[in-house]
Amino acid sequence: MKIFIVHAPAGAGHKSAAFAIKDAFDKAKTGHDVRVIDSLEYTNGLFRWMYIWGYNFMVSKASFLWSFSFYITDFKPIRPLIRSFRRMVNFVNGYAFYRLVRKERPDCIVTTHFFATEIVSNLKLSKMYAGELVTVITDYGVHDFWISSQVDIYAVASEYTKKELISKGIPSEKIRVLGIPVQEKFTRRWERTEAARNLGLEEGLFTVLIIGGGLGVGPIAQMVETIAHTQEPFQLMVVCGKNESLKKEIEEIASKARTPMKVYGFADNVNELMDACDVMISKPGGLSISEAMVKGVPVIVNTFIPGQEENNLNFLEKNGVGVGTKTIAQTLDKLEYLFRHKELLDGMRAKAKQLGKPSSASDIVLLVLETVEK
Repeated sequence: MKIFIVHAPAGAGHKSAAFAIKDAFDKAKTGHDVRVIDSLEYTNGLFRWMYIWGYNFMVSKASFLWSFSFYITDFKPIRPLIRSFRRMVNFVNGYAFYRLVRKERPDCIVTTHFFATEIVSNLKLSKMYAGELVTVITDYGVHDFWISSQVDIYAVASEYTKKELISKGIPSEKIRVLGIPVQEKFTRRWERTEAARNLGLEEGLFTVLIIGGGLGVGPIAQMVETIAHTQEPFQLMVVCGKNESLKKEIEEIASKARTPMKVYGFADNVNELMDACDVMISKPGGLSISEAMVKGVPVIVNTFIPGQEENNLNFLEKNGVGVGTKTIAQTLDKLEYLFRHKELLDGMRAKAKQLGKPSSASDIVLLVLETVEK
């Protein structure tokens, strides 16, 4: 059996989810030919650059533009027009991916980004691909870009997501609530004291993990400086991602602060950092909040990308595992409040563990095998 797992590198979560599923296939030792494919590698260079650069620029520098484009393309009265235009653009620029699928003829294609879902759906509609299409939605809300009648099965994050899909016309029998797949290392939990010791943290301090995503988005430096001057016994772990200038700025703040602080660039041990923390301050990417829930970590959202991450925040607040703040002062107030009300923090942690789906990746593997066998 040949299986493609297809992502697009517009945001880190789509790629990470794809590799989490691949790792689950490898662990299951199914013996099938399973490949992870970056769909944008099969587009022309200009389109790929514009797709990635445009996304990164809008979410980090022009969120108002991203917000406008997100909501206008999801506006019900013009959805048919947008879909037709999108299909034409994707066909022209993704023709090499069309050819790859027609040549290789995989038994199943698992997509973790809507670009690939759109292309494979067109092939199925044109009777040029007869295999199965399983789409894994990597956010808690659903934009119209994910919608296709040609998808055989949707794997979604929650009942909240399932209801949105149904409201957009997808039959409930095509939807499985399996969670967003996280890497296996997030399913293994260190004891908090052991994780703190491994990371060189001070014992007995309330530990706050601050993550700005891969791009280091948001007013992180100002927030760190504000929290660093609190009188409460806090210590901070700050992950700056690939934003080197932010890392230098935070290191400068850390050198003068009374609050103990660990500063990281791109960290591949976020699972350990989560084990060692009491609360996480982060933007609400679908994958990052799924990782936090698997770890049982309450989340304070200090900034978000309008659209998909706004929906993720709504999910966190509705289920009592996270809160959103609009200012740095509010973030500090919420931190201090949770520190003083341990019973509330413990309740959020328990709810997060209940909602977390550590077996999501392996459950998706079983779903794929079941779908193809049928």
